[in-house]
Amino acid sequence: MDQYRGEPAVNGIGILAMVATVVIWVGFLLSLRAGSESSLSTTDLALMRFGLPALFFVPWLIRCWADICRIRWYYALMLMLGGLPFFYLIALGSGYAPAAHAGALVPGTAPLFVTGLAVLVFKEPLPRSRLIGLAVILLGVTVLLSSALFDWQQQYWRGHLAFLAASALWAFYTLGLRVLGIGAMAATALLCSGSLLGLLLLLGSGLVESNLITSITSITSITSITSITAGESLSLQFQRIWPYLLTQGVGAGIIGGFTYGVAIARLGAEKTAALGSFTPALAALAAIPLLGEQLSLMTLIGVLVIMAGVALASGVQWRLTPAKTASNAQVRA
Repeated sequence: MDQYRGEPAVNGIGILAMVATVVIWVGFLLSLRAGSESSLSTTDLALMRFGLPALFFVPWLIRCWADICRIRWYYALMLMLGGLPFFYLIALGSGYAPAAHAGALVPGTAPLFVTGLAVLVFKEPLPRSRLIGLAVILLGVTVLLSSALFDWQQQYWRGHLAFLAASALWAFYTLGLRVLGIGAMAATALLCSGSLLGLLLLLGSGLVESNLITSITSITSITSITSITAGESLSLQFQRIWPYLLTQGVGAGIIGGFTYGVAIARLGAEKTAALGSFTPALAALAAIPLLGEQLSLMTLIGVLVIMAGVALASGVQWRLTPAKTASNAQVRA
């Protein structure tokens, strides 16, 4: 359960799972950026991100509880770093920097952190092609953010520091998923349930506040309004939050947690993190029509360089392994 087990061969199921994950990540980043400019607090978004998935995954949590109890505490801690701490850092950075920068600095630099940890902690070999690919990814990230790095008046650097810290936590989470060996569903159930518990403790202690809970409480506690008015007010609240509930709770929380776990199991932590570097391209392009952000020439060049680095570091240029062969390779591993 607690061994790294090396890197599996590239296969079609893992690629499809990671494609779905990248699309969900883009929606997650755009949602956080839009949420930072709305009346919703970070805690409101966190409740959507972890609350709904925690309820959905209760059956898996109960079913796999015996296996979860056997997990070593430091591996469980690695997993939990990808929950509430990661979320709050991304939300903090999204309040200072555009979504394209979040896409570049979180999934864009995650392969560097993941590979570094895999080499230093698990003594994984570092092939020359992957080393070159990681160097190209780093170059692309630098180009993508070059204009913002020297513009201190916009204070993008605050967001950049938060994104880099979040990327480091995501690397621990990625490797934690790889070594736990309890399955994607059980790992996602543990992550969401533990994060929701931590969030409720923060709310109960008064360290964080929820504008959404305060608003709903005020609506339901006013006795002078009619039930129709109260119902209309709650309906307006739902219309305001449903896009975030869809992208955070259903997308990132339920579907994304599962597909990312499948991708790691099928592709390995390092290739999965490398494929995640496609996120900056999609986030930068999607932010233009959805958030009104501009795609500069340097941003476009940086995105293209990152994608070239991904092709080198992920191993997608290799011939896909047939399902039977891939399954046998995993059994031998």
